[in-house]
Amino acid sequence: MKKVAWPYLAAIVLFALLLAVPFGPMLTLQFVPGSPDSVTPMALDKALQALQKSSGHYPLWQPWTFSGMPTVAAFSYLSGLYLPNQLFGFLHLDPMYIQLLHLVFAGMGGFVLARRLGLGSTAAFLAGSAFMLNPYMTAMLVYGHGSQLMTAAYMPWALWAAIRLAERGSLSDAGLLALVLGLQLQRAHVQIAWYSWMLVLPLLAVKILVEKREGVSKIKSGGLALAALALGVAIALQVYLPALGYLPFSARGGAGDPAKAYAYATMWSMHPAELLTYLMPGAFGFGGVSYWGFMPFTDFPHYAGLVVLGLAIAGAIAGRKKPVVLFLAAMTLLALLLSFGNFFSPVYDLFYHFAPKFSSFRVPSMVLVVVALSVALLAGYGLQALLDKPLDASSPLLKWGGIAVGVAAVLFLTFEGGLEQLLRAAFPPVPIDNYDLVTMVGNLRWELWRGSLFVLIVASAAIAGLLWLAARKMIGAQAAAIALVALSCADLGWIDHRIVSPNERSLRASVLVERASLDRALEEDDVTRFLASREGAFRIYPVGRLFAENKFSLAGVESVGGYHAAKLGLYQELLARTDNLANLDVLRMLNARYLLSPAPISNPALKPVFAGKLKLVSGETPVAVYELAGAMPRAWFAPWALAAESDGEAIEAVMAGRSADGGVVVTGAPWRGVKRFSGGEVLAMQRSAESMALKVRAEGEALVAVSEVFYPERWKLTVDGREQETLKVDGVIRGVVVPPGEHEVRFVYDRSRFETGRAVSLVATLLSLGLVATGVIARRGRSKISKAKKPSGKP
Repeated sequence: MKKVAWPYLAAIVLFALLLAVPFGPMLTLQFVPGSPDSVTPMALDKALQALQKSSGHYPLWQPWTFSGMPTVAAFSYLSGLYLPNQLFGFLHLDPMYIQLLHLVFAGMGGFVLARRLGLGSTAAFLAGSAFMLNPYMTAMLVYGHGSQLMTAAYMPWALWAAIRLAERGSLSDAGLLALVLGLQLQRAHVQIAWYSWMLVLPLLAVKILVEKREGVSKIKSGGLALAALALGVAIALQVYLPALGYLPFSARGGAGDPAKAYAYATMWSMHPAELLTYLMPGAFGFGGVSYWGFMPFTDFPHYAGLVVLGLAIAGAIAGRKKPVVLFLAAMTLLALLLSFGNFFSPVYDLFYHFAPKFSSFRVPSMVLVVVALSVALLAGYGLQALLDKPLDASSPLLKWGGIAVGVAAVLFLTFEGGLEQLLRAAFPPVPIDNYDLVTMVGNLRWELWRGSLFVLIVASAAIAGLLWLAARKMIGAQAAAIALVALSCADLGWIDHRIVSPNERSLRASVLVERASLDRALEEDDVTRFLASREGAFRIYPVGRLFAENKFSLAGVESVGGYHAAKLGLYQELLARTDNLANLDVLRMLNARYLLSPAPISNPALKPVFAGKLKLVSGETPVAVYELAGAMPRAWFAPWALAAESDGEAIEAVMAGRSADGGVVVTGAPWRGVKRFSGGEVLAMQRSAESMALKVRAEGEALVAVSEVFYPERWKLTVDGREQETLKVDGVIRGVVVPPGEHEVRFVYDRSRFETGRAVSLVATLLSLGLVATGVIARRGRSKISKAKKPSGKP
């Protein structure tokens, strides 16, 4: 094995070992994340896996949540479209191990990128470990945002591939960049991928257009770069072609009030004052109830690490004449300004109004992942400067730095009481009625602030002392560098451990749960067995905290509730107008035959029919099942239809009980006022996830109302084989007008965009692999020719 490979193998092993610090309880899979964002999608994924197996094709529509919604188009159930999962599936890797592997992949990306930038192994390891152990990455894993973590893991690799392409201009590098960008896009966290492109595009432009390299054509490199970018997008087109078609209809992409849209997008803006958490993780609490910053809530602090931040500043100063260092510093500043969102609007507003798709994103503070990567790399430069340049000249500076730390410690001890009073006055009120708990929260906030400041002073003194010893040659520079890397890993690892496994005094519960309890929550129980045994097509309405539960999908039970952020926009509007469907007439229209409630309900329209226990991660929950009188069937003949000008008008009419006799309200109807229709009969109904066929008999011209979500962009309607326009009924469901006699009404989900995208993705992947293979073969051929032309050296 070549000697050059050993540093990389050693780095992989060390990165893997570092996982034990914060994630020790999870490595045996005895404990797994149990946050709502972790658990809620699991049941739906299992149900979709079963659907894929039974149907033989990739499911694009799931009927079990929110009365039905897309899968791939809404960035749901994408695991089978992520190419590496083919390998992971073959190896039968647990999903938790897949996320942990991506964490190691992120660390290795930082290491490989730093080595490409000319840093030594020790400095490169610092860069990789700082990125991998950043609290952002840890929080994403344990709080159920695996797609964010795995997408972010590709960021250093994307920069590495871009630099290789710009510096060498080879076919293999173009193919490599295309594969990295394509796989990152396949993981489908668009916002993180967007930030990656925000880094890659200017880096490519600067290195190709500005830097001069002998034997590398700018035209060729530029052309290959454009080809790589296009192929990267094409590789993920199986996801994005359906998603782009769905975006205008999604709750996240639909047009609305611009002021409300801006306010929604900037809710999680990073206040400039909270930058203090980069040095002091407890400066604004530590997530949960202790947090007193400016965002609605958070579960972790944006902490860079004392060693990392100090070396990053040193690296920016020492490498200020290097273009890459200036680029990283500029990207850090840009990301910080973007993260401020509505607290510092000029830069954010410029991107919000003019950058493509940027206005679709929320959580401006998410861009701080760019800061995490940039600061980690700058820290690598700082450590390399320590190794390359003797610290003798810095001895006085370090001495005065130590004195400054000592003075800070004295001032803190002297004025601790006054500082405590000042901070307690700044703490916002705790929205809790319990006085003792309010007092505990106030004390905790002060203790976190005090503890962070104390650690800052002690750690600064330790770092300054270590560097002073190196400057006086009492220890070697390499030993000092290794000690700094170890201190950095311990520092970040300890913060990560507090995120994953908080202690009792933190007033934060651990999100980890026993794997056995999670498995039990995904098993059938009394309630799901009862519902699955009911005949006919119907939906359920889970009341209160059960509304977001997706478990019912495992039993094939359809719900008007559920959990997904990218539901259809018209359904989101219905939820908003009805306070999460808290109206019996709306529930009847949605074919909700049963209501499930953890608390007793007294209403003459609700008949108790069953009581049992629902297995959830939190334990078994007693649930009462009520049958709703007058619930409409999945399809019925409407005796009349009122024309409405808007969906809101239609929904209000349903809420007012105007449709009690089966009449409907049609938005955009081709008639005015009320129109009478003949009766009829539904003779037969056949349903699958992506199709619905009705055989109906009408006495005269009739309107068939179908309690399925209105989405004509993909759901295509035919009557007796002829295409027909779907009517929007009651603001949210479908309707079709049929002539007298017997007819076949068929709704079929149109898969054409997905299938087209899948074909393009396959071709683009093969082309990218072909570029890599062609480039490698050509390079080896040139190497052999070059060796053959060399003189042998023999007389």
